Amino acid sequence: MHDIMMDAVRGDAKAAFQVGYAFENGEGVEQNEKEAVKWYTTGANHGGKQCQYNLALMFEEGRGCSVDLRSAFHWYEKAAEQGEWEAQYNLGLFLTDGKACEVDLILALMWFTLASTNGNSEAIFNRDTLFRHLKPEQRAISKKWALDWKNQPWK
Repeated sequence: MHDIMMDAVRGDAKAAFQVGYAFENGEGVEQNEKEAVKWYTTGANHGGKQCQYNLALMFEEGRGCSVDLRSAFHWYEKAAEQGEWEAQYNLGLFLTDGKACEVDLILALMWFTLASTNGNSEAIFNRDTLFRHLKPEQRAISKKWALDWKNQPWK
């Protein structure tokens, strides 16, 4: 574990995820959610989408830290932008409910659409439900945003 921790300290986001996950779940170390948050934060700050997603969950649920929906939104957004479908789905929920943000159904539809490409039934259901409630011009905007997102040069 020491070597993985050293790799994480040096900026290896995958190593930081492994350490954070170990502390979160008590695998090979004593379970300690505060330590998990610390390591997920390290990895998240180095661009690790798994760390960003797990850190967002910790902030949303108040595990190892205080509930902080703004931080949860921030980290869901970072992970979603890197293609983490679960973060895309959760971001859609935040935008639909106005959790730590303004309600934005057009953007929520975009994130549900992107998340649904993995075949997740909840993302598909939310995408389809929201689609039926939006006006055709709103759907068109969301579709354009989703296509633009998918066609980014680094994707």
